[in-house]
Amino acid sequence: MNRFALPLALLALVTVLLAACSPGETAPSGSRLKTLSTSSATEEASPSPSLGQVTIWAPYLAFLEQQTLVDNAAILQEVNLFWYELAADGRIQGAVQSPQGLRAIREAGLRVVPSIVNEGFDRARVAAIIHDPERRAAHIQEILALVQAEGYDGIDIDYESLLPEDREAFSLFIEELAAGLHQEGKLLSIAVHAKTAEPGEWEGAQAQDWARLGAAVDEFKIMTYDYHHGASPAGPIAPLAWVDRVLRFAATQVPPQKTFMGVHFYGYDWIGSHGESINWRQAMKIAERNQVQWQRDVSGEAWFRYGPDGRHTVYVADAQGLRLRLRTLLARHPDLAGIAIWSLGGEDPENWSVLRTFSQAP
Repeated sequence: MNRFALPLALLALVTVLLAACSPGETAPSGSRLKTLSTSSATEEASPSPSLGQVTIWAPYLAFLEQQTLVDNAAILQEVNLFWYELAADGRIQGAVQSPQGLRAIREAGLRVVPSIVNEGFDRARVAAIIHDPERRAAHIQEILALVQAEGYDGIDIDYESLLPEDREAFSLFIEELAAGLHQEGKLLSIAVHAKTAEPGEWEGAQAQDWARLGAAVDEFKIMTYDYHHGASPAGPIAPLAWVDRVLRFAATQVPPQKTFMGVHFYGYDWIGSHGESINWRQAMKIAERNQVQWQRDVSGEAWFRYGPDGRHTVYVADAQGLRLRLRTLLARHPDLAGIAIWSLGGEDPENWSVLRTFSQAP
């Protein structure tokens, strides 16, 4: 269903925006990206660029989510189940939350690479482990034991919001974990903060040495979203010009064949500088209830305002925006390993048709 018209002129404008961005330029959250010149109505007419591999983080695995994964197994390669957390005492807490779902994923032929996250993005619990060689080694052994016990294909590390003083210890941890997993024939995936230069624009990014991490892991997943986020003013979640800069810098640090572009399937509902995370289905209900007019920004992201005096601003990912995002960025970065989606659940169902268009699957 064509809910929001996307004129071809928008693609030309996006191409102009991308072309004018210098490699090291980083726009602060809330700023206006430069308006640029065009090089291409040819990109729209050209064949869809190759999608590569598709991985997806799955915080929930109820029946509908299971069915989505099974129905789209032909275009998916890996599921990152959000089942495990690094607890305050340094142990891994969590368990298989859906044996039926896990079985369905495996029967569909997908890799199962669960994520471990530092709960609440608490830096202290990660720092206590990685700075202590004995505790670091014990943590690695616990991860290896978990992967072996459950027969997982590997593990995904999502330790966020560390500090610059953690950079060396975090690199050592990832290098040592990679060696242990590779010895067992298992994969190591990592989620990293987006940046356009080293060491990075903020503390969490500065804690991650892309060259060392990228050399160690098998899958380097850049969270190229949350340019505007829950603690910023309202605005596009992943402007194409910014994502392009991040990916261009990444290519100087990490082999593109390991690099995954993060793709958001979610949105935010802002009042001022406070945004609540919402999904596409929730955004549709809000729009219908308030009878609002949808709009699109220069990156193709859908947005609208509602409430008294338009005090709420909503941006959300949908299929039309996804189509423009993939066509534009995959054409510019054809050697990427693929995309990493955050997240499964409540997304525009037409997103899967778009992904099929860019894949080689029937």
